[in-house]
Amino acid sequence: MSTIATKLKQAVLAFFVERQLYIRARGSVGYVPLSSRSQIALAVFFLAFAGWFSYATINVIFKDEIAARKDREFREMQLAYENELRRLQLAYDDLNSQIVLTRDWFSETTNSLEKKHNELSRVLEQNASISNELRQMQMAFSGVAKRNNKKGNVDIIGRAENTANVTLESRTESGDAPAPKVALANEIKSSIRRLDADELAMPYLPENIHRRIANLDTRQRDLLDALEESLDHKIDEFEAVIDQTDVLTTEEFMARVLPESELSVGGPYIPLQGQPGLNSSLHQQLYRISTNLDRLSGLSKSLTKIPLALPIHDYSITSDFGVRLDPFKKRAAFHSGVDFGATTGTPVHSTLGGTVTQAGYKGPYGLVIEIDHGNGFKTRYGHLARSRVRTGQRVEFQQHIGDAGNSGRSTGPHLHYEIWFDGKVRNPAAFLDAGKQIFNIAETYSATPKQ
Repeated sequence: MSTIATKLKQAVLAFFVERQLYIRARGSVGYVPLSSRSQIALAVFFLAFAGWFSYATINVIFKDEIAARKDREFREMQLAYENELRRLQLAYDDLNSQIVLTRDWFSETTNSLEKKHNELSRVLEQNASISNELRQMQMAFSGVAKRNNKKGNVDIIGRAENTANVTLESRTESGDAPAPKVALANEIKSSIRRLDADELAMPYLPENIHRRIANLDTRQRDLLDALEESLDHKIDEFEAVIDQTDVLTTEEFMARVLPESELSVGGPYIPLQGQPGLNSSLHQQLYRISTNLDRLSGLSKSLTKIPLALPIHDYSITSDFGVRLDPFKKRAAFHSGVDFGATTGTPVHSTLGGTVTQAGYKGPYGLVIEIDHGNGFKTRYGHLARSRVRTGQRVEFQQHIGDAGNSGRSTGPHLHYEIWFDGKVRNPAAFLDAGKQIFNIAETYSATPKQ
């Protein structure tokens, strides 16, 4: 490197050797010495001046074109800048729209979940009320169940209610531990609060929010499906009990025994189409469940108006309803009731609450008690040894009204039991068989008399 610099320096000095500039004036000659440095300085000056002069000349000659080119470049830069601003503004507007849509979606979703939760809570409260009615009905019949309690026998009301409670259990996402329906309702409410308080404020959708909402909706559907299935099953059982008595159809009997306030409906016909939220499958299912709960309540109240219980609890069937061989004349004759063989003094119970219309002797019946239960039902208890009620007295379900005996036209101590409906005698076997489904009587009723 130093060699090249040295050679370059030598070349420059060789070109700009020291010179003398001679000047002649007024007959005399003089000179001005020009050193190498002076020559180099003058050369640099003249080159710079030539460059500036050339640049100035070009600018003067081509100034319009140069100005126009610079103006074009400026406008292009300005246009590019404005385009970038517009692009950024559009991106901002799009992002802001996404934020607004996300917030609206969260708001709509949480409102929908809260509405579902409120409707579910209403249905569950209605179901709890009906379950309480069934529980009270069961408690009223508990005396029958206790007196006839043997291994393997559970009354149908308790079984149906337990089935409902088990069926209405839901499982966690892992499927390991059951969560009761109340816990699920609380979880729904808690999830709504979390969505509203935490995630609704976020300007984006969390990755798992759709899955969480879908899982919540699925569990709500499972809860409603289980409840609807349980209600359908219980309604079928209760309707079968009423139909088995063969007195009236279920609808006719309910219309007779239930107050008009529980059956009266009305209003204009308005199709569901076009009604916001009313045509959804969820709303229709909730409507079906609510209707079934009302029907189940009506059925349970109707069953309490039918004499389904046994009048005596330590017995053997000695004679059935219908045609039989008369024990005295030994000829075929009609038997208007069922005979329960029992020892003298065995307690006899009212099979339904009502008013005693007769408590005294009545021809071949001997000492008899007749009770009017209302709604067309009457029961008769004959051949008693003792009456523990009087005419006009109000008696309750399963009240001890008398003792079995051998009075009247009788071959031995027993209870003669009759059921009348709308002035016609009915086969008690149909009522007792239907009653077994409600009370699950341990002693299996047999239509064939024991020998």
